Amino acid sequence: MKEIKHIARNFIYQSLFQVMKIVIPIITIPIVSTALGPAGIGVFNYTNSIAQYFVLVASLGVAMYGNRAIALAYNRKENISILFWEIFFFKATLTIAVLCCYLLAVSFFSERIYFYIQSLTIVAVLFDISWFFMGIEDFKKTSMSSLLVQIATFVAIVFFVKDQSDTLAYIFIQTIGTVFSQVLVWLFLKPYVCFGRPRLSKSWAHFKGAFEFFIPQVAITLYTNLNKTLLGLFIGSSAVGYYTNSLTLNTVFITVITTLDMVLLPHMSGLFAKNKVGAIVNLMTKTLHLQLFFSIPIMFGMWTVYDKLVPWFFGDKFLFVNQVIPFFSVLIVIIPLGMSISRQYLIPIGKVKEYNRSVMIGAMINILSNLLLLPFLGFFGVVIANLLAEFFVTLVRVRAFVKDTGFTFDYQRLMIYVSSAAVMMIVTRLATNNLSPSLLTNMIQGILAVCIYFGLTALGKANPLTDRIKRSEAKKENRP
Repeated sequence: MKEIKHIARNFIYQSLFQVMKIVIPIITIPIVSTALGPAGIGVFNYTNSIAQYFVLVASLGVAMYGNRAIALAYNRKENISILFWEIFFFKATLTIAVLCCYLLAVSFFSERIYFYIQSLTIVAVLFDISWFFMGIEDFKKTSMSSLLVQIATFVAIVFFVKDQSDTLAYIFIQTIGTVFSQVLVWLFLKPYVCFGRPRLSKSWAHFKGAFEFFIPQVAITLYTNLNKTLLGLFIGSSAVGYYTNSLTLNTVFITVITTLDMVLLPHMSGLFAKNKVGAIVNLMTKTLHLQLFFSIPIMFGMWTVYDKLVPWFFGDKFLFVNQVIPFFSVLIVIIPLGMSISRQYLIPIGKVKEYNRSVMIGAMINILSNLLLLPFLGFFGVVIANLLAEFFVTLVRVRAFVKDTGFTFDYQRLMIYVSSAAVMMIVTRLATNNLSPSLLTNMIQGILAVCIYFGLTALGKANPLTDRIKRSEAKKENRP
């Protein structure tokens, strides 16, 4: 019971942080889209995509490796101070070297000032110790720090980003916010860690373990970040702007859906440390179906509202994304499912090879698809390449999980989710077809859609929320 409360508390903190990651972009995106236009947003995302390759090397898989290493040591009641400093000094040395290489490399670009400011994202890696707090299952501090910085960043954007000439200011605000969000967390480290001077040989001994998680990060970057880079190089920054905004809303929902995974990763690692693999699979059976209960209707929900949403939310300059959002909406189901299996099962129990295999396949499919489709289909070639990569990444993970554990989906329940969501979409679109694109229209669509979906799943006896209410009421009636 104590463990469940601990997970619930961490989930609340992470959910609060993730909710703000929804609310703030929902307010910020229209402001930034109107001010900067496709070109300005494209410049930010294109230059950021280049910087992310260096961030990738500087991070070297420490986020996942450090999280798991701290979680295992913490659950064994070991002294984690020396372990923390070993991992930190190893990453700090690497980050400083990467930062120097980045500054040298971008000095050859024509618009180098944008790239110089993006170097702050690499500086942020130097101070990033979120992996430590995740490892000890303390999500409050990282969540609250990030929340404060997000609010400050939002305020700065509202005051200083007015038109396309403020693109430089926008990039600076975003990157310096990333640095501050990492620096603030250090204020909470003292109660957990005492300073220790690790030997360099001990620090670099973590290279092998971190490198195992680095390989999949390279692959992930190749099938996500590479698309922005290719669009910027071969089509232009405006194309990057359309591509990024098409993904934005879906990414917000994906982030919230996968919140539980980040909370459960250290908990699952702790269960594995206690040889409770069966408990991991049992918990995943519940979480995966609960996830699909929400992700499936959200996907159909995007198909319901997108054409009434884009004109007022992104502005007339972004009407092109109406043609793209329906494609990307399937990722709302695909990505969280694959991430859940990796974060709740493959990584906690040490099946890094299976995890690496999935992302390597995704990277190869993305690269080959871009080579074949980009010359003929242009923008939509990159879109299809992204979809194919994400689909196969999840497929490989699901197959590995099912093969290893004998897990089976409740297909009857899933069919109720899909059919209820489909009816929800059809009825809602028909009922609001003649309404003009506006916030009020989307609110009407949302309320109607939620009522239909929850009602139909409850009638089909496949609604986990109503099931939970019934169980609670039954317990109260049975009390003496």
